[in-house]
Amino acid sequence: MGRDCNMAGAENDLQLRDGARIAVVGAGPAGSLFAIFAWRLAAELGRKVQITVFDGKPFTQSGPQGCNMCAGVVAESLVARFREIGLTLPESVVQRHVRGYWWETRAGNLHLSPQKVELEIYTVYRGNGPRGSTPGRNVSFDDYLLGQVSSLGIQVVPQPVADIQVPHGTRNDPATVLVGSKAQKEVYEADLVVGAFGLSLRLARQVSALGFGYVPPPTLPSYQAELRLGADQVKEGFQDSIVIYELGLPGIKFGAIIPKQEHITVTLIGEKAGKESLLDFLAHPLVSERLPPGWQVPGDYCHCRPRVAVAPCQKPFTDRIVIIGDASVSRLYKNGLDSAFLTAQAAAEAAFRHGVSAQAFARYYLPTCWTLARDGAYGRLLFRLSALGFASQRFLRLFVRAARYEQLACRPREQVLGRILWGSFTGNQPYKDILLTALSPRIQWRLWSQLFRRNKRGSPMPRGTAGGSADEVTPDEA
Repeated sequence: MGRDCNMAGAENDLQLRDGARIAVVGAGPAGSLFAIFAWRLAAELGRKVQITVFDGKPFTQSGPQGCNMCAGVVAESLVARFREIGLTLPESVVQRHVRGYWWETRAGNLHLSPQKVELEIYTVYRGNGPRGSTPGRNVSFDDYLLGQVSSLGIQVVPQPVADIQVPHGTRNDPATVLVGSKAQKEVYEADLVVGAFGLSLRLARQVSALGFGYVPPPTLPSYQAELRLGADQVKEGFQDSIVIYELGLPGIKFGAIIPKQEHITVTLIGEKAGKESLLDFLAHPLVSERLPPGWQVPGDYCHCRPRVAVAPCQKPFTDRIVIIGDASVSRLYKNGLDSAFLTAQAAAEAAFRHGVSAQAFARYYLPTCWTLARDGAYGRLLFRLSALGFASQRFLRLFVRAARYEQLACRPREQVLGRILWGSFTGNQPYKDILLTALSPRIQWRLWSQLFRRNKRGSPMPRGTAGGSADEVTPDEA
C-alpha cells in the first residue's frame, strides 16, 4: 500500500460542512456500514449532510444476480462489532449457527469447539439464496444492512455507477459520479466519493485511470458452488460445523464447506479453482463421506468465480475520494466482512473529524489500512510455512497427533495448537499473534516431542467421525 501521501504542509480546509454531499459507490457491507457511520457522525457533530448510496445489484433476488459472491460466514468478531453499534442479525437472515470447525486432513481429522459456549458464528447468504431456491422470504445479509441504511433516511439509488471523476478545476471543486446505463447517465456532484465497489474490475480500472496512484489489490481465483442436500442431510453430515480441508489437491490453496439450511457452500481458492477441481474435491473420500449416499452433483447448480484479494491496493485515497473494503484492503482469506467494518469506520471518522483531503486520509485513515496490510503479510508467511510443513504427511500427522493429545491432556486455555487453528480458520485473531505463537519454543517442543512418544499399538490413529468427538487417542497413545 503506497506511502506517497504528499504530507508537506498543514492539513487543508477540505471539510464536510453543512450541505455537503457524499456519494457511496457500492451498497455491500463496506458501503452500507460507511453510510451508517457517516449518518451517526453527522448527527453527533451537528452537521446536515446528504448521503446517497448507489448500487445496481438487487440483493433481494436469488442467484448470482443478487449475490455479492461470498461464502457467507459472519465471524464472532463481527457479531461483537455489530452489537457495539446496535445491530443484531435477525434469525430470518441467519442460515445456520456454527458450533465448531472440523479440520479434515490426509493424516487424520480434528474437531475444534469454541472455548466460550455463548460464541456466535453465523452462516448467511449475501443475496436471496441460490439460483432456483424458493426461500419464501428475504434472507439476504447485504439487503439487511442496506435496510438499516434506508431506515435512517439515507437515499439509496438502485442504479450502477458508470464512472468516477476527480475535480477538474481547483481543489475546492466537487468530485463527480456518472450514474445509470449507457443510454442515459446522470451526473452527481459530491464533496466526498466513497469507493466501496469491491473487486469490480471495471470500476477499479476507471479509478486507476484517474492518475492519483490507486492500483487495485492483486487477486487469486476462486470457485464457489451452492449445492442442495436437504436440511436433514446438511444437519447429519456437518452437525453445524464448518469443514476446512487439507487434501493436497494440486492448484488449490484452500478448500472449505460451509453449511447453510438446505444447501452447502463449497469454496475453493487457488489457481486451478474451477468446475473440474470442484468435481475432484467432491469425489475425494474425505469429502464424499459427509455427503448423502448416492448423491451426485446436479447438472445445473448455482456457482460463481469471484476473485479473492491477497494483498492491499496502492494508495486508496486522494482529495475527495477514499476507497474502502475489498477494493482497499481485506484480511487474507478470512473474515473480509470484518475488514469492511474497520475500513468503513476509519474512513468515516477521518472524513468527518479531520477532512476529505488526501493529507487527512493519509494521517487518519491509512493507519487502519496499514494495520490490516501488515497483518496480511504475516498471514501470507503463516500460510506459506504451513503449506511447506503440511506437504509432508509425516509432519501433518505429527501436528494432528499433537493437537489431539492437547485436547485430551490440557485444560481449554492451555490448548495452544487448537487456538492457532481456531484463529486461522475463523479470522478472529491477528495473523501476527498466530504466527508468533506457532513459532514459540513452547509450541515447537510440544510438536516435536511427539516424535519421541511411542504409540502403544504401533498402528495409525483411528479417524474421528463426522459430528463426533476428536479421535479417541489417550495421552499414552499420542
